[in-house]
Amino acid sequence: MATWSPTPPHKKYGVAIDNYVSKLPCGVNLQIGETVQILEECAGWYRGFSLRNKEKKGVFPASYVHLKEAKVENIGQYETVSPVENPTVLEVTSVLREWGQMWKRLYVERHSQLFHTVKKLMLELIQMRRQLMSGTLTQDQIRELKLRITSKIDWGNRKLGLDLVPRIDGEVVDVDRTSAVQLYQVSRGTVRKSKKKVLSHHLYFILKNFACNVGEDTDIFFSLYDAIENKFISERFHVKLTKNGLPVNVERLHGLSAFFIDLGNQDLARELYMVAHIFRIGKMVYSSGESKKSSLQYRRPYGCAVMSIQEVLVAQADQSEGQEDKEFLMKVYSCNNENEMWQLHENIIRKQLGKVNLQGSSYGMVVSMSLLHGELAQVRQENAFLFNKGVTLVRKLGFSDVIMPGDIRNDLYVTLERAEFEKGGKTTGKNVEVTMVVLGEDGEVLQECISLGEGELYTSEYQSYVLYHNNNPRWGETIKLAIPIDKFYGSHLRFEFRHCSTKDKDVKKLFAFAFTPLMIGDGTTLQDRQHELFVYKCEENVKFHSPAMYLTNLPSSGEDTIGTIGLSEGGATFPRSPKETFVISTVVCSTKLTQNVDLLGLLKWKAHPDRVQDTLQRLTRVDGEDIVKFLHDILDTLFAIMDENTETYGKQVFQVLVFIIDMLHSEKFQHFREVLDTYIQKHFAGALVYKELIASFKRTLDTSVTSGMDKQEQAQNMLKAIEYIFKFIIQSRVLYGRATCGQEAESFKDDFMTMFTSINRVLAQPVEALLQVQVTLLKYFHSIYDELLRLFDLHEVARFIANAVDSIPLDHNMTLLNQTKLKCIEHTIKANIFRETVSRAILLSTCLRHLSHHMRQKQELKLGVAAVGDIIILIQELSHDQSMSSVVQENVQLLVDSLLELMFQGVMTIDRTGEVAGHYVSCLIGLLGLMNEEHYRCLLEGLTDRKKLRDFLLRIFIVFRELVKQDHFPRDWVTMRMLTNNVVLTALQYFSQALTETFLFMFDQQLWSSYFGLAVAFLTQASLQLESFTEAKRNKILEKYCDMRVPMGFEILSMWQSLGEHKLNFLPGMVGSFLEISLVPETELRKALIPVFHDMMECEQATRGSFKEVECEMIDKLDILISQDKGDDEYRELFHSILLDRVQIENADWQETAGSFVNSMTRLLERLLDYRHVMKGSENRDKRMGCTVSLLHFYHSDIQREEMYIRYIYKLHDMHKEAENYTEAGFTLLLHAHMLNWTCLMLPDDEWYPRQQERERKEKIYVTVIEYFDKGKSWENGIPLCKELAEQYEKKSFEYAKLSHILQTQAHFFENILTELRPERPFYRVGYYGKKFPFFLRNKTFVYQGQPYEKIQDFSQRLQTEFPNASFMTHNLPLDDEVINSDVEYIQICKATPVPNDSEILQDQTVPEKIASYYRANNIDTFIFDRPVHKGGKDENLFKNMWLERTIMVTTSTLPGILKWFEVKSVQVVEISPIETAIQTMDNMNKELRSLIHQHTTDQTRGVQILSMRLNGVIDAAVNGGISKYQEAFFEDDYINAHPEDQQLVQRLKGLVMEQVSVLESGLAIHGKLAPAEVVPLHRKMVEMFTAMKASLAGQNSPSLWHTQKRLSVASAPGALGQRSSSIPSIPPSPEKKPASPLSKSLQSPLFPVKTTTSKTYAISTQPPASVPTTPASAAAPSPLLPEKRRNSTPNTNNTPADTPVNQSVPTHVSRDSVLRHGSDPSLGITRTQSPDRTDNRGFSLNSTATSSASSVTSSVSQAAGDDSVPPALPARVKRASAVSLQSLDSGLAPSPPLTPNRAVPTPASLQSSDTSSISSTSSTDTNGSVDSSTVPPIPPKPSKVRPLPPVPTTLEPQVSKSFGRQGPQPAFFDCTPLVPAKSGQTPRIPEIPEGSQSVYMSPSSVYMSPTSVYMSPSSVSLSSPPPLVEKKKNQQATAHQTYKSVPRPVPTPRKSVSDNR
Repeated sequence: MATWSPTPPHKKYGVAIDNYVSKLPCGVNLQIGETVQILEECAGWYRGFSLRNKEKKGVFPASYVHLKEAKVENIGQYETVSPVENPTVLEVTSVLREWGQMWKRLYVERHSQLFHTVKKLMLELIQMRRQLMSGTLTQDQIRELKLRITSKIDWGNRKLGLDLVPRIDGEVVDVDRTSAVQLYQVSRGTVRKSKKKVLSHHLYFILKNFACNVGEDTDIFFSLYDAIENKFISERFHVKLTKNGLPVNVERLHGLSAFFIDLGNQDLARELYMVAHIFRIGKMVYSSGESKKSSLQYRRPYGCAVMSIQEVLVAQADQSEGQEDKEFLMKVYSCNNENEMWQLHENIIRKQLGKVNLQGSSYGMVVSMSLLHGELAQVRQENAFLFNKGVTLVRKLGFSDVIMPGDIRNDLYVTLERAEFEKGGKTTGKNVEVTMVVLGEDGEVLQECISLGEGELYTSEYQSYVLYHNNNPRWGETIKLAIPIDKFYGSHLRFEFRHCSTKDKDVKKLFAFAFTPLMIGDGTTLQDRQHELFVYKCEENVKFHSPAMYLTNLPSSGEDTIGTIGLSEGGATFPRSPKETFVISTVVCSTKLTQNVDLLGLLKWKAHPDRVQDTLQRLTRVDGEDIVKFLHDILDTLFAIMDENTETYGKQVFQVLVFIIDMLHSEKFQHFREVLDTYIQKHFAGALVYKELIASFKRTLDTSVTSGMDKQEQAQNMLKAIEYIFKFIIQSRVLYGRATCGQEAESFKDDFMTMFTSINRVLAQPVEALLQVQVTLLKYFHSIYDELLRLFDLHEVARFIANAVDSIPLDHNMTLLNQTKLKCIEHTIKANIFRETVSRAILLSTCLRHLSHHMRQKQELKLGVAAVGDIIILIQELSHDQSMSSVVQENVQLLVDSLLELMFQGVMTIDRTGEVAGHYVSCLIGLLGLMNEEHYRCLLEGLTDRKKLRDFLLRIFIVFRELVKQDHFPRDWVTMRMLTNNVVLTALQYFSQALTETFLFMFDQQLWSSYFGLAVAFLTQASLQLESFTEAKRNKILEKYCDMRVPMGFEILSMWQSLGEHKLNFLPGMVGSFLEISLVPETELRKALIPVFHDMMECEQATRGSFKEVECEMIDKLDILISQDKGDDEYRELFHSILLDRVQIENADWQETAGSFVNSMTRLLERLLDYRHVMKGSENRDKRMGCTVSLLHFYHSDIQREEMYIRYIYKLHDMHKEAENYTEAGFTLLLHAHMLNWTCLMLPDDEWYPRQQERERKEKIYVTVIEYFDKGKSWENGIPLCKELAEQYEKKSFEYAKLSHILQTQAHFFENILTELRPERPFYRVGYYGKKFPFFLRNKTFVYQGQPYEKIQDFSQRLQTEFPNASFMTHNLPLDDEVINSDVEYIQICKATPVPNDSEILQDQTVPEKIASYYRANNIDTFIFDRPVHKGGKDENLFKNMWLERTIMVTTSTLPGILKWFEVKSVQVVEISPIETAIQTMDNMNKELRSLIHQHTTDQTRGVQILSMRLNGVIDAAVNGGISKYQEAFFEDDYINAHPEDQQLVQRLKGLVMEQVSVLESGLAIHGKLAPAEVVPLHRKMVEMFTAMKASLAGQNSPSLWHTQKRLSVASAPGALGQRSSSIPSIPPSPEKKPASPLSKSLQSPLFPVKTTTSKTYAISTQPPASVPTTPASAAAPSPLLPEKRRNSTPNTNNTPADTPVNQSVPTHVSRDSVLRHGSDPSLGITRTQSPDRTDNRGFSLNSTATSSASSVTSSVSQAAGDDSVPPALPARVKRASAVSLQSLDSGLAPSPPLTPNRAVPTPASLQSSDTSSISSTSSTDTNGSVDSSTVPPIPPKPSKVRPLPPVPTTLEPQVSKSFGRQGPQPAFFDCTPLVPAKSGQTPRIPEIPEGSQSVYMSPSSVYMSPTSVYMSPSSVSLSSPPPLVEKKKNQQATAHQTYKSVPRPVPTPRKSVSDNR
């Protein structure tokens, strides 16, 4: 059996190569690219953990992991593994992971621009990382790529607000090996590695393809051209190609490349172009048809191509490293006139396209170019593969920027400019070819010294290209002549001019020549300029036997000095025409030949020794460029002159030497200092000159002290050159010592000492006149240190330097000298000599003495701090060398003794905004970081005096606290901040020991308080709150420093425990500090610190008898700290458990008090954490309000903290105001107002009010509340406040102006109540179940007041947005403990019906409807909802066993109040029998019909559509068997025998049935009088159906049936429907009421006796009433609008239907108890209704009660089901009806979308409520088999990304009907017949309507049939034929305007209705 074994080091680290989802309980899931650390292996499995989550360890397959080489440290339990990769690659990987998380967040937060920027940057980093890992780059490319990567990382970090990464030349700084000072400098960007300035650049060029059809052999010359100065700056690269475009030299077939070398920085700044001149080699006139090759070949112009070098540089900058060099196409142009060939490139550059022709868009040369940097030798070494291809080196036309002593050049560049020739009597010009040869002094042609261009072999003669028929040719062609030095003298150039005929001849005819010597008579070379040469005639057969024949007799040009005799002699042989000229230009590039006469005189000084002094003097006037060219030769000459005669020339040579050295200090020639160094080391040979140099130096320095300004200027110039003077002296002495085996060593030392004596004497002179000399000396003094070490030991040199610095007085006041001295000290510290132990022992004390003096005097702090920082940096570097530990120990001790206390004082007094502050602090941190235990011990032992120690510690604590604030460093300097914290933590551990040892027995409270304040500030600083950082940042800090809060926390705990009896001195002041520390999210630290609170309580209890101060302080601080995002649930649990355990073991005296306190604090923590959790996000607004109210209760009731109570009152007020909840904002402010009285007591100012009297503050609050109530349309609540203010103004303060204003406001409120429209708001019961909810919601039930006209769908969606993770339950059944205690969020929602409190007002029939409607929905604290319950066996008639389970809820406060919701404090459940439900429904509809009849009787102008709908609904339902269902259920003998106790109820139901017949009779009568002609068919139909209805009731001994029939026959007589009569029959009175049962008497409702034997009451939940007054007392009082007599009067219960007000919906005989019993039945007055005649502009009724079913038992059932139940018995037609919400049509709103098959059809009961329709769901069956349809439908799970819900589908445009006699748009009409289902994307087919059917059109979404009624929306019934859509049959059309879904229901088959005939 395989066992697990530890993995070897090479298997410790891996990367997941695929996604792995583990199904094992011990498995670890992996994502591709995730890194893992592997601990063990076994049989193809690894055990380890992901580096993203180190806490979870598990197993994963080995095949999913790619192993990588890694470095393992601390092998074992605490081992750490890091990959062995390029640090830059690792950094890019880490950065990409960190950026990836932030990048996703940018997308979510919609930061589009930054999102795309980061995306682009990440892709670039990925690409560059791939290149860096490829291993194909050169060192130079790798270096450049790293710099680009780090630059992009730093730029991205800045954009994302991440931390600064300190780097030096792209490499991340190693903090362990870096001093705080250097880290500070790096962070400021002031530190760079000494990087040698690149002076040379080299352009690498490759010709890859030549795509031009020249047809003959081709010469191409590439060169660099300066377009600004219009000159070529490089030699030419020559490429010879065959006519096929291939290289002539087969060896170069794959390597036509060249390096254009030695380009300087100034050259790159030029406007450079690569120019290619193309020449064909062949016939004079090219003909493609000729194949015969000519014997003579001519160079003829073909074209030119140019390309800007800037394009190359830009492409190279944009090009990723490692890619192939970018290719470029150089297009070839030809000139219109070949005579323009010399300037064709200029025309192309200037884009003079009229003078050039493009050969073709695809013709040209494909080339690639790249730029390399550095010295040529370095480039050759780093790019050896490029030089192995036989690459050609192309030099500049002239010297490079740096000429090294070993570089020897002797090149002459000749450019053929132009010529002018005579025609000679011919009409056409000549075809001139120029041949150039170089002839030596002997007249022989120098062989192979002419180069047309680099890349091809040198030749002995040059032949120019030929211009066709041109006597004035211009060439512009440059030729290089490489002539040896020994042959340069006496050589000359000869130019021969020949005419080339176009005919094929073997000879080119010579007709003239010209010449020029290379040297001038004074010995200098030909000048760099143009030369116009004479042209001499000659014949072809002339043989130049001897050049002397023209050199000695003929002048070469007008500047030649040949005598006239020679001219005449030579002129006979070679005549000259003055009209013919030949112009050339020359450039000499030679390190041996010069064109300067003075320089030539110096180099040849031995030829004229008498002119030496004059020559030396004139040398200072020579141009510097000439001097640096011949620097080697000049220096050799100078030292030779000095050796020749020291006494005569020594002083003058020394001055010239100083001049040359000083010249090299200029910026122009500073790079030639390397040349001088090379000369001194390798070529200098003056072994005896040191004596004269020392003497001259000392003489000049001594003279400056006693002489005037001119001598001081000489001294300054000499001191500028002191470095090289000393180098010459030292090198000379070294050479002399080698030659003499060290003779005269002592003499040399003596001379040297005298020289330093002169230096010290100059520095010691406090004379203003010598200031510049002293400054110059100190400025360059450090440059001689290294040279001195070549001859003297470290001790001697250190003593020289120390003596020189110490010679400067400390007490002088010359600022410039102080600055220069400190800079000299800084240079000394950076010098190599300071790194040596022996010399540093001498120099360190000297430097510190001067530095401490200036820092103490606050003089030149910047320079002083910089020098101190350099010392600390150096010692930090040395400390890593173990062999230097003892030396470092001594150096650090010297620093501590000299600077530590001084730096502490400086940090306290320094200006933190200044530039020096940060550097100063970094020096202090660096010094403390160098100190170890021994240093701290010595420091404290040195402070023997107690007062000094106290002051020192106090100063340290203050400074450390300033450092902890870290205002000295920017926020993103995390590395610097963490290093500072680490140093402070270490130092505090040492200083705390001194605190306890010295200041505990003799207690010093100030010192201890300062320590605790520092410790708390350290521990709670933002830089250490790791939980707020990103994962990558947190891991880096933990890996480097761990969590520094933990050791500091235990240190604080230790110090607190050591206080003993002194603890009381810190109470309660330290409570908040310890509370803040304990909130740090570190478990071990919390467990250690929480017991301190018990210790504090115990201490105060023992001393003061209570711990009230500790309690108050803890409450105050806890509220503040939690709001600052500190603390969590873990802390709450630890706080409660730890303190409670401690309290339980205490004495019984205060155990109960302490336990109560702990519990109170725990509850406070729960509320505060909940409050903080919901503080952000607009979706959490309601949560914030709930949390705030929870805190209000706690502060007011539990702990009685008035100030905290008021604070949260105004927080709640601000939230309400922001949400525009003005009513709730007013109630909230009243909480504060009720705390105030009408007194003149002065109240202090606070953050909301100024200092004022109590009555003034209360008045101000009242005024604000009144304004809020006005905005919230809650005028009834504002009127009592107006009255109270009016009483104060009238009787107390006598402010009649205010009284007038408040009375006007009150009157305005009364007016608004009666005139303004106030939208109705629904109520919903919401239950929150599960432990995941906040404390104030968890397992609690609330009643919410919704938004105006808010549907339950919208309300649920709003809650889902607020609780996105919650599951919405689909039933309203009681929940079990498993759900309540689960870790899932469950929400239960259903409609709730309010039960009014002001029943007296509602029972008064004379109260206006707008007043009554307010009290039906305001000041409510009792709500009900019903649920149907089936009892007994199954029966086809569901009404036999359909019971209602009514839930009565009482909230903690009335709505509205300070919230829009309140918790349910008590719940009671009762049951209602089926017959009671039937009685309730019948009585309900009878009263509605009476009201409608009364309205139409009193106002005959009203439309009859509502009356028609109601009558037709009741009659049609009755005919279809609605009442028969009641008969079957309750009127049969079986039921009466089974339920004898219901006999009175049965009789009551029978009476109501008979009463309904009487009401219908009156209704049909008034309908017959008022119905228009188009409604007559419907009326006749209703009369027929009513007759059938009476027949069905004949067996019930129904009274007055024949009277009804008689009246109907009269009313339906012909002509009766067409006119209106004033003699409308009156409505018969209600049948006589039967005696009520005892229970019904107790309920004061004779209509609804209730069986007490079947009633059950359940105590669901009980919440103690809140002690906080959430609603003012005035809000619950009777309406202030009613007079006293009306408020107290007894309602009239004997009103006849004719006396009943039209708007009445609440029976006058119903009490509030009856309401609680019977819920939202209209007969009980529960629903809030509006006048039935109020319609909107579309004709839709806004009266929800008026749209309910006529006499539906099912309406009662649906009522009980909470608006969403399924009717138990639906007609078949309705089962097919569309499930569009009835309420949407009835209320004038757009219909809701069709419900899914899971959802029930809305019932009429949903219309009886004032709300919009509620959400329905699939009916569920309870344990008794009952159907529950009142619940919320299942909410789909939230998608991965939040998306808006799809919009609600709108209905089709309604058709316009004129049948109702109303103006404007009318309701739409729809056939109840369902549409034939259509295929997707097609229109549903309208079914045919049978002939003879009635013209009744009903919307399928607006029809509901119960057993006793057919309900139709008033907007969906037309009694006339609708507008035709499809002509099928006359007057029988159907319209369909919206889609629907059939909802099958398990209901019995109904009886056939009249509408079925359709």
